[in-house]
Amino acid sequence: MKRPLTISFLITLLAASFAAAGSLNDLYRSAAGANGAPVPSAVPVAGAVAAAPAEAPAAAEEREWLVLVFISGVNDLGILNFANDDVNEMEQVGSTDKVAVVVEYNILSVDAAARALQFQRSAKTLHIQRDADPAITSPVIEESPDRDMGSWKHLARFARRNILRYPAKKVMLVVWNHGSGTLGIANDDVTGNKISVRDLGRALGQIKAAKGGKLDVLATDACLMQMAGVAYELKDHADVIVGSEEIIAGPGYPYHTMLTAINADPGMDAAGMGRAVVTAYDSVYSSSRATLSALRTDRLAGFVRRLDAWTSDIMADPAAMRAAASDGVINGTFYFRVFESKDLCDYIDVVSDSLPADSPAVASGAALKRYIKNDLIIAAKAGTAEHKTEGAGWSYDVRTHGLAIYVPFRIYDSATYESLAFAADSRWDDFLRALMAERLK
Repeated sequence: MKRPLTISFLITLLAASFAAAGSLNDLYRSAAGANGAPVPSAVPVAGAVAAAPAEAPAAAEEREWLVLVFISGVNDLGILNFANDDVNEMEQVGSTDKVAVVVEYNILSVDAAARALQFQRSAKTLHIQRDADPAITSPVIEESPDRDMGSWKHLARFARRNILRYPAKKVMLVVWNHGSGTLGIANDDVTGNKISVRDLGRALGQIKAAKGGKLDVLATDACLMQMAGVAYELKDHADVIVGSEEIIAGPGYPYHTMLTAINADPGMDAAGMGRAVVTAYDSVYSSSRATLSALRTDRLAGFVRRLDAWTSDIMADPAAMRAAASDGVINGTFYFRVFESKDLCDYIDVVSDSLPADSPAVASGAALKRYIKNDLIIAAKAGTAEHKTEGAGWSYDVRTHGLAIYVPFRIYDSATYESLAFAADSRWDDFLRALMAERLK
Protein backbone atom coordinates (compact mmCIF):
# COMPACT_ATOMS: atom_id res chain seq x y z
CA MET A 1 0.00 0.00 0.00
CA LYS A 2 0.93 3.60 -0.28
CA ARG A 3 0.58 5.39 2.99
CA PRO A 4 -2.45 7.72 2.89
CA LEU A 5 -2.58 11.00 4.73
CA THR A 6 -5.19 11.71 7.41
CA ILE A 7 -7.42 14.66 6.61
CA SER A 8 -10.14 15.41 9.12
CA PHE A 9 -12.53 17.11 6.75
CA LEU A 10 -12.34 14.14 4.40
CA ILE A 11 -13.19 11.69 7.16
CA THR A 12 -16.24 13.79 8.02
CA LEU A 13 -17.21 13.98 4.37
CA LEU A 14 -16.86 10.25 3.79
CA ALA A 15 -18.72 9.46 6.98
CA ALA A 16 -21.67 11.44 5.68
CA SER A 17 -21.48 9.72 2.30
CA PHE A 18 -21.24 6.24 3.83
CA ALA A 19 -24.07 6.97 6.24
CA ALA A 20 -26.28 7.51 3.23
CA ALA A 21 -24.94 4.60 1.21
CA GLY A 22 -24.12 2.09 3.96
CA SER A 23 -20.54 1.37 2.88
CA LEU A 24 -18.28 1.58 -0.14
CA ASN A 25 -19.30 -1.97 -1.03
CA ASP A 26 -22.94 -0.92 -0.82
CA LEU A 27 -22.20 1.94 -3.21
CA TYR A 28 -20.77 -0.60 -5.62
CA ARG A 29 -23.57 -3.11 -5.23
CA SER A 30 -26.27 -0.48 -5.68
CA ALA A 31 -24.62 0.60 -8.94
CA ALA A 32 -24.12 -2.90 -10.31
CA GLY A 33 -25.91 -4.60 -13.12
CA ALA A 34 -27.06 -8.19 -13.16
CA ASN A 35 -23.56 -9.40 -14.02
CA GLY A 36 -21.97 -7.44 -11.16
CA ALA A 37 -20.28 -4.87 -13.39
CA PRO A 38 -20.70 -1.21 -12.44
CA VAL A 39 -23.06 0.76 -14.66
CA PRO A 40 -23.48 4.54 -14.94
CA SER A 41 -25.58 6.03 -12.17
CA ALA A 42 -26.61 9.44 -10.93
CA VAL A 43 -23.31 9.85 -9.11
CA PRO A 44 -21.36 12.59 -10.94
CA VAL A 45 -18.27 11.72 -12.92
CA ALA A 46 -14.93 12.70 -11.45
CA GLY A 47 -13.93 15.88 -13.23
CA ALA A 48 -10.16 15.88 -12.81
CA VAL A 49 -9.44 15.21 -16.49
CA ALA A 50 -10.39 18.13 -18.69
CA ALA A 51 -12.50 17.30 -21.71
CA ALA A 52 -10.17 17.17 -24.68
CA PRO A 53 -10.55 15.91 -28.21
CA ALA A 54 -9.18 12.47 -28.82
CA GLU A 55 -5.67 12.59 -30.19
CA ALA A 56 -5.04 11.33 -33.69
CA PRO A 57 -3.12 8.03 -33.89
CA ALA A 58 0.58 8.59 -33.36
CA ALA A 59 2.97 8.21 -36.24
CA ALA A 60 4.86 4.92 -36.14
CA GLU A 61 8.18 6.58 -35.32
CA GLU A 62 10.23 4.53 -32.89
CA ARG A 63 11.16 6.39 -29.74
CA GLU A 64 13.88 5.44 -27.30
CA TRP A 65 11.49 4.83 -24.41
CA LEU A 66 7.80 4.26 -23.82
CA VAL A 67 6.81 4.88 -20.20
CA LEU A 68 3.44 3.31 -19.34
CA VAL A 69 1.83 4.16 -16.00
CA PHE A 70 -1.24 2.25 -14.77
CA ILE A 71 -2.83 4.54 -12.17
CA SER A 72 -5.42 2.76 -10.07
CA GLY A 73 -6.80 5.56 -7.96
CA VAL A 74 -10.15 3.93 -7.27
CA ASN A 75 -9.46 4.12 -3.54
CA ASP A 76 -8.22 6.58 -0.92
CA LEU A 77 -5.24 7.51 -3.11
CA GLY A 78 -7.59 8.96 -5.69
CA ILE A 79 -9.77 10.65 -3.08
CA LEU A 80 -6.70 12.27 -1.51
CA ASN A 81 -5.64 13.63 -4.93
CA PHE A 82 -2.36 11.69 -5.17
CA ALA A 83 -3.28 10.33 -8.61
CA ASN A 84 -3.98 13.78 -10.02
CA ASP A 85 -0.83 15.18 -8.45
CA ASP A 86 1.32 12.52 -10.09
CA VAL A 87 -0.23 13.09 -13.52
CA ASN A 88 0.45 16.80 -13.08
CA GLU A 89 4.07 16.00 -12.22
CA MET A 90 4.32 14.08 -15.50
CA GLU A 91 2.84 17.06 -17.34
CA GLN A 92 5.69 19.24 -16.07
CA VAL A 93 7.87 17.31 -18.55
CA GLY A 94 5.45 15.63 -20.95
CA SER A 95 6.21 13.34 -23.86
CA THR A 96 9.00 14.12 -26.30
CA ASP A 97 10.24 12.78 -29.61
CA LYS A 98 12.46 10.42 -27.60
CA VAL A 99 10.19 9.45 -24.70
CA ALA A 100 6.43 8.82 -24.86
CA VAL A 101 4.50 8.83 -21.59
CA VAL A 102 1.07 7.18 -21.53
CA VAL A 103 -1.19 6.80 -18.48
CA GLU A 104 -4.22 4.61 -17.80
CA TYR A 105 -6.22 6.59 -15.29
CA ASN A 106 -9.25 5.94 -13.13
CA ILE A 107 -10.02 7.42 -9.72
CA LEU A 108 -12.50 8.02 -6.98
CA SER A 109 -12.75 11.67 -6.04
CA VAL A 110 -14.87 13.84 -3.76
CA ASP A 111 -17.28 16.63 -4.58
CA ALA A 112 -16.99 18.66 -1.37
CA ALA A 113 -20.02 20.80 -2.17
CA ALA A 114 -22.27 17.80 -2.80
CA ARG A 115 -20.63 15.79 0.02
CA ALA A 116 -20.45 12.79 -2.31
CA LEU A 117 -17.98 10.45 -3.91
CA GLN A 118 -17.51 10.83 -7.66
CA PHE A 119 -16.93 7.90 -10.00
CA GLN A 120 -15.54 7.87 -13.52
CA ARG A 121 -17.73 5.92 -15.87
CA SER A 122 -14.72 4.62 -17.76
CA ALA A 123 -10.96 4.44 -17.55
CA LYS A 124 -9.16 7.05 -19.61
CA THR A 125 -5.90 6.68 -21.50
CA LEU A 126 -3.87 9.89 -21.52
CA HIS A 127 -0.94 10.75 -23.78
CA ILE A 128 0.96 13.02 -21.43
CA GLN A 129 1.77 16.45 -22.84
CA ARG A 130 3.79 19.21 -21.25
CA ASP A 131 1.86 22.05 -19.66
CA ALA A 132 1.99 24.42 -16.71
CA ASP A 133 -1.69 24.11 -15.85
CA PRO A 134 -2.72 22.79 -12.41
CA ALA A 135 -5.53 20.88 -14.14
CA ILE A 136 -4.85 17.72 -16.15
CA THR A 137 -4.93 18.80 -19.78
CA SER A 138 -3.26 15.92 -21.63
CA PRO A 139 -5.44 14.55 -24.42
CA VAL A 140 -7.59 11.50 -23.82
CA ILE A 141 -6.63 9.06 -26.57
CA GLU A 142 -9.05 6.36 -25.50
CA GLU A 143 -11.97 5.86 -23.14
CA SER A 144 -12.25 2.22 -22.25
CA PRO A 145 -15.31 0.37 -20.95
CA ASP A 146 -12.81 -1.25 -18.59
CA ARG A 147 -13.48 0.16 -15.14
CA ASP A 148 -11.90 -2.43 -12.91
CA MET A 149 -8.41 -1.23 -12.01
CA GLY A 150 -7.91 -4.42 -10.02
CA SER A 151 -8.07 -6.50 -13.20
CA TRP A 152 -4.90 -7.98 -14.65
CA LYS A 153 -6.64 -8.21 -18.03
CA HIS A 154 -7.27 -4.44 -17.99
CA LEU A 155 -3.58 -3.85 -17.22
CA ALA A 156 -2.52 -6.15 -20.06
CA ARG A 157 -4.89 -4.56 -22.60
CA PHE A 158 -3.69 -1.05 -21.71
CA ALA A 159 -0.03 -1.97 -22.15
CA ARG A 160 -0.52 -4.01 -25.35
CA ARG A 161 -2.54 -1.28 -27.08
CA ASN A 162 -0.02 1.42 -26.38
CA ILE A 163 3.07 -0.63 -27.16
CA LEU A 164 1.58 -0.88 -30.65
CA ARG A 165 0.47 2.76 -30.72
CA TYR A 166 3.82 4.21 -29.60
CA PRO A 167 6.65 2.03 -30.91
CA ALA A 168 9.78 2.31 -28.78
CA LYS A 169 13.07 0.52 -28.41
CA LYS A 170 12.55 0.12 -24.66
CA VAL A 171 9.47 -0.01 -22.45
CA MET A 172 8.97 0.69 -18.74
CA LEU A 173 5.67 -0.18 -17.09
CA VAL A 174 4.80 1.41 -13.73
CA VAL A 175 1.97 -0.09 -11.67
CA TRP A 176 0.69 2.65 -9.32
CA ASN A 177 -1.48 1.82 -6.34
CA HIS A 178 -1.48 0.08 -2.98
CA GLY A 179 0.78 -2.94 -2.74
CA SER A 180 1.06 -5.78 -0.24
CA GLY A 181 4.01 -7.89 -1.38
CA THR A 182 3.15 -11.50 -2.17
CA LEU A 183 -0.51 -10.72 -1.48
CA GLY A 184 -0.82 -8.55 -4.59
CA ILE A 185 -1.19 -5.02 -5.92
CA ALA A 186 -3.65 -2.53 -7.47
CA ASN A 187 -6.67 -2.46 -5.17
CA ASP A 188 -9.93 -1.24 -6.69
CA ASP A 189 -12.21 -0.32 -3.80
CA VAL A 190 -15.34 -0.29 -5.97
CA THR A 191 -15.02 -3.77 -7.46
CA GLY A 192 -13.16 -5.12 -4.44
CA ASN A 193 -10.56 -6.68 -6.72
CA LYS A 194 -6.79 -6.50 -6.81
CA ILE A 195 -4.13 -8.10 -9.00
CA SER A 196 -2.49 -11.12 -7.39
CA VAL A 197 1.21 -11.72 -7.96
CA ARG A 198 0.43 -14.70 -10.17
CA ASP A 199 -2.04 -12.65 -12.21
CA LEU A 200 0.49 -9.85 -12.52
CA GLY A 201 2.74 -12.48 -14.08
CA ARG A 202 -0.06 -13.42 -16.50
CA ALA A 203 -0.51 -9.78 -17.49
CA LEU A 204 3.22 -9.36 -18.09
CA GLY A 205 3.26 -12.53 -20.17
CA GLN A 206 0.68 -11.05 -22.53
CA ILE A 207 2.54 -7.74 -22.62
CA LYS A 208 5.78 -9.58 -23.42
CA ALA A 209 4.07 -11.28 -26.37
CA ALA A 210 2.85 -7.93 -27.72
CA LYS A 211 6.27 -6.35 -27.32
CA GLY A 212 8.11 -9.31 -28.79
CA GLY A 213 10.29 -9.66 -25.70
CA LYS A 214 10.56 -8.84 -22.04
CA LEU A 215 9.66 -5.46 -20.66
CA ASP A 216 12.84 -3.57 -20.05
CA VAL A 217 11.68 -2.30 -16.65
CA LEU A 218 8.76 -3.09 -14.39
CA ALA A 219 8.40 -0.58 -11.55
CA THR A 220 5.87 -0.73 -8.74
CA ASP A 221 4.90 2.63 -7.27
CA ALA A 222 3.29 0.73 -4.42
CA CYS A 223 4.31 -0.47 -0.97
CA LEU A 224 6.16 -3.62 0.02
CA MET A 225 6.57 -5.13 -3.47
CA GLN A 226 10.35 -5.70 -3.63
CA MET A 227 10.21 -9.23 -2.25
CA ALA A 228 12.01 -12.34 -3.47
CA GLY A 229 8.74 -14.19 -4.09
CA VAL A 230 7.34 -11.33 -6.17
CA ALA A 231 10.47 -10.74 -8.25
CA TYR A 232 10.88 -14.43 -9.00
CA GLU A 233 7.29 -14.74 -10.23
CA LEU A 234 7.92 -11.94 -12.75
CA LYS A 235 11.49 -12.79 -13.77
CA ASP A 236 10.62 -14.12 -17.23
CA HIS A 237 8.74 -10.99 -18.23
CA ALA A 238 10.96 -8.02 -17.32
CA ASP A 239 14.73 -7.46 -17.37
CA VAL A 240 14.79 -5.09 -14.40
CA ILE A 241 12.36 -4.80 -11.49
CA VAL A 242 12.17 -1.64 -9.38
CA GLY A 243 10.30 -1.62 -6.09
CA SER A 244 10.28 -0.83 -2.40
CA GLU A 245 10.78 -3.15 0.55
CA GLU A 246 8.96 -0.60 2.71
CA ILE A 247 5.83 1.48 2.34
CA ILE A 248 5.77 4.22 -0.27
CA ALA A 249 4.37 7.55 0.92
CA GLY A 250 1.20 8.82 -0.73
CA PRO A 251 2.99 11.22 -3.13
CA GLY A 252 4.88 8.24 -4.57
CA TYR A 253 7.53 8.52 -7.26
CA PRO A 254 8.72 12.02 -8.25
CA TYR A 255 7.64 11.72 -11.89
CA HIS A 256 8.89 15.13 -13.00
CA THR A 257 12.39 14.33 -11.72
CA MET A 258 12.31 10.84 -13.23
CA LEU A 259 11.19 12.01 -16.66
CA THR A 260 13.74 14.81 -16.68
CA ALA A 261 16.48 12.26 -16.02
CA ILE A 262 15.22 9.97 -18.78
CA ASN A 263 15.05 12.79 -21.31
CA ALA A 264 18.59 13.86 -20.39
CA ASP A 265 19.85 10.41 -21.38
CA PRO A 266 17.19 8.63 -23.47
CA GLY A 267 19.74 6.11 -24.73
CA MET A 268 20.06 4.57 -21.25
CA ASP A 269 19.48 0.82 -21.04
CA ALA A 270 17.21 -1.04 -18.60
CA ALA A 271 19.83 -1.08 -15.86
CA GLY A 272 20.42 2.65 -16.35
CA MET A 273 16.69 3.27 -16.08
CA GLY A 274 16.57 1.26 -12.86
CA ARG A 275 19.36 3.38 -11.41
CA ALA A 276 17.69 6.60 -12.59
CA VAL A 277 14.39 5.75 -10.88
CA VAL A 278 16.13 4.78 -7.63
CA THR A 279 18.23 7.96 -7.67
CA ALA A 280 15.24 10.21 -8.40
CA TYR A 281 13.27 8.61 -5.58
CA ASP A 282 16.13 8.93 -3.11
CA SER A 283 16.54 12.61 -3.96
CA VAL A 284 13.11 13.23 -2.44
CA TYR A 285 13.04 10.71 0.41
CA SER A 286 16.70 10.53 1.51
CA SER A 287 15.99 11.53 5.11
CA SER A 288 12.89 9.38 5.53
CA ARG A 289 12.08 5.72 6.18
CA ALA A 290 11.84 5.06 2.45
CA THR A 291 13.55 2.33 0.44
CA LEU A 292 13.81 1.67 -3.29
CA SER A 293 15.90 -0.80 -5.26
CA ALA A 294 16.36 -2.17 -8.76
CA LEU A 295 17.34 -5.77 -9.48
CA ARG A 296 18.37 -7.86 -12.48
CA THR A 297 15.99 -10.73 -13.11
CA ASP A 298 18.60 -12.77 -15.02
CA ARG A 299 20.49 -13.13 -11.72
CA LEU A 300 17.56 -14.66 -9.85
CA ALA A 301 18.48 -18.25 -10.75
CA GLY A 302 21.92 -17.73 -9.21
CA PHE A 303 20.26 -16.13 -6.20
CA VAL A 304 18.07 -19.19 -5.67
CA ARG A 305 21.06 -21.55 -5.83
CA ARG A 306 22.86 -19.59 -3.13
CA LEU A 307 19.72 -19.21 -1.04
CA ASP A 308 19.18 -22.98 -1.20
CA ALA A 309 22.78 -23.58 -0.13
CA TRP A 310 22.29 -21.33 2.90
CA THR A 311 18.96 -22.81 3.99
CA SER A 312 20.33 -26.34 3.50
CA ASP A 313 23.24 -25.56 5.79
CA ILE A 314 20.88 -24.18 8.42
CA MET A 315 18.46 -27.11 8.24
CA ALA A 316 21.38 -29.58 8.47
CA ASP A 317 22.54 -28.05 11.77
CA PRO A 318 20.05 -28.26 14.68
CA ALA A 319 21.76 -25.40 16.52
CA ALA A 320 21.57 -23.18 13.44
CA MET A 321 17.91 -24.10 12.92
CA ARG A 322 17.13 -23.20 16.52
CA ALA A 323 18.87 -19.85 16.08
CA ALA A 324 17.08 -19.02 12.82
CA ALA A 325 13.69 -19.84 14.38
CA SER A 326 14.26 -18.10 17.70
CA ASP A 327 12.21 -15.14 18.89
CA GLY A 328 15.38 -13.14 19.38
CA VAL A 329 16.53 -13.57 15.78
CA ILE A 330 13.14 -13.09 14.14
CA ASN A 331 12.22 -10.11 16.31
CA GLY A 332 15.73 -8.70 15.91
CA THR A 333 15.69 -8.74 12.09
CA PHE A 334 14.83 -5.53 10.26
CA TYR A 335 11.16 -5.68 9.29
CA PHE A 336 8.87 -3.43 7.33
CA ARG A 337 5.26 -2.26 7.73
CA VAL A 338 4.23 -5.91 7.47
CA PHE A 339 6.18 -7.67 10.24
CA GLU A 340 6.63 -10.91 8.25
CA SER A 341 8.45 -9.02 5.48
CA LYS A 342 12.13 -8.96 6.48
CA ASP A 343 15.24 -7.59 4.85
CA LEU A 344 16.97 -10.77 3.70
CA CYS A 345 20.55 -9.58 4.14
CA ASP A 346 19.75 -8.38 7.64
CA TYR A 347 18.24 -11.79 8.47
CA ILE A 348 21.43 -13.47 7.25
CA ASP A 349 23.48 -11.17 9.49
CA VAL A 350 21.33 -11.69 12.59
CA VAL A 351 21.33 -15.48 12.14
CA SER A 352 25.11 -15.53 11.58
CA ASP A 353 25.70 -13.45 14.71
CA SER A 354 24.05 -16.27 16.69
CA LEU A 355 26.33 -19.01 15.28
CA PRO A 356 29.96 -20.03 15.74
CA ALA A 357 32.28 -18.41 13.20
CA ASP A 358 33.15 -21.81 11.69
CA SER A 359 29.52 -22.79 11.05
CA PRO A 360 28.91 -23.74 7.39
CA ALA A 361 25.81 -21.52 7.49
CA VAL A 362 27.97 -18.47 8.25
CA ALA A 363 30.06 -19.05 5.11
CA SER A 364 27.11 -19.80 2.82
CA GLY A 365 25.22 -16.82 4.29
CA ALA A 366 28.14 -14.52 3.51
CA ALA A 367 28.26 -15.85 -0.06
CA LEU A 368 24.53 -15.28 -0.49
CA LYS A 369 24.76 -11.74 0.85
CA ARG A 370 27.68 -10.89 -1.48
CA TYR A 371 25.72 -12.17 -4.46
CA ILE A 372 22.64 -10.12 -3.54
CA LYS A 373 24.62 -6.91 -3.11
CA ASN A 374 27.10 -7.30 -5.99
CA ASP A 375 25.21 -9.25 -8.67
CA LEU A 376 21.45 -9.21 -8.11
CA ILE A 377 20.88 -5.62 -6.97
CA ILE A 378 21.66 -2.88 -9.49
CA ALA A 379 20.94 0.00 -7.13
CA ALA A 380 19.47 0.31 -3.65
CA LYS A 381 18.83 3.44 -1.62
CA ALA A 382 17.27 3.91 1.79
CA GLY A 383 16.57 6.94 3.92
CA THR A 384 18.61 7.85 6.95
CA ALA A 385 15.70 7.75 9.40
CA GLU A 386 15.44 5.11 12.09
CA HIS A 387 12.79 2.43 12.31
CA LYS A 388 9.60 3.92 13.70
CA THR A 389 9.09 1.21 16.32
CA GLU A 390 12.57 -0.07 17.11
CA GLY A 391 14.45 3.22 17.23
CA ALA A 392 18.18 3.43 17.97
CA GLY A 393 20.36 1.11 15.93
CA TRP A 394 17.68 0.33 13.35
CA SER A 395 18.65 2.77 10.63
CA TYR A 396 17.15 2.18 7.19
CA ASP A 397 20.27 3.16 5.27
CA VAL A 398 22.43 0.76 7.32
CA ARG A 399 20.21 -2.28 7.81
CA THR A 400 18.21 -2.55 4.57
CA HIS A 401 19.77 -3.84 1.36
CA GLY A 402 17.10 -3.90 -1.35
CA LEU A 403 15.40 -7.30 -1.11
CA ALA A 404 12.81 -8.51 1.39
CA ILE A 405 11.68 -12.05 2.05
CA TYR A 406 8.74 -13.66 3.84
CA VAL A 407 9.57 -14.92 7.34
CA PRO A 408 6.38 -15.79 9.28
CA PHE A 409 6.31 -15.42 13.04
CA ARG A 410 3.22 -17.25 14.32
CA ILE A 411 1.26 -18.36 11.25
CA TYR A 412 2.65 -19.57 7.93
CA ASP A 413 0.31 -18.67 5.05
CA SER A 414 1.31 -21.71 3.04
CA ALA A 415 -1.70 -21.60 0.71
CA THR A 416 -0.66 -18.22 -0.70
CA TYR A 417 3.09 -18.60 -0.52
CA GLU A 418 3.34 -22.10 -1.95
CA SER A 419 1.27 -21.11 -4.99
CA LEU A 420 4.22 -19.00 -6.17
CA ALA A 421 6.95 -20.13 -8.55
CA PHE A 422 9.52 -19.16 -5.92
CA ALA A 423 8.22 -21.87 -3.58
CA ALA A 424 8.27 -24.44 -6.40
CA ASP A 425 11.80 -23.61 -7.57
CA SER A 426 13.55 -22.89 -4.26
CA ARG A 427 13.80 -24.53 -0.86
CA TRP A 428 12.47 -21.48 0.96
CA ASP A 429 9.11 -23.17 1.58
CA ASP A 430 10.93 -26.22 3.01
CA PHE A 431 12.90 -23.88 5.24
CA LEU A 432 9.74 -22.10 6.41
CA ARG A 433 8.06 -25.39 7.32
CA ALA A 434 11.18 -26.41 9.26
CA LEU A 435 11.24 -23.00 10.92
CA MET A 436 7.61 -23.25 12.01
CA ALA A 437 8.14 -26.81 13.27
CA GLU A 438 11.08 -25.60 15.34
CA ARG A 439 9.04 -22.73 16.76
CA LEU A 440 6.29 -25.16 17.84
CA LYS A 441 8.66 -27.32 19.91
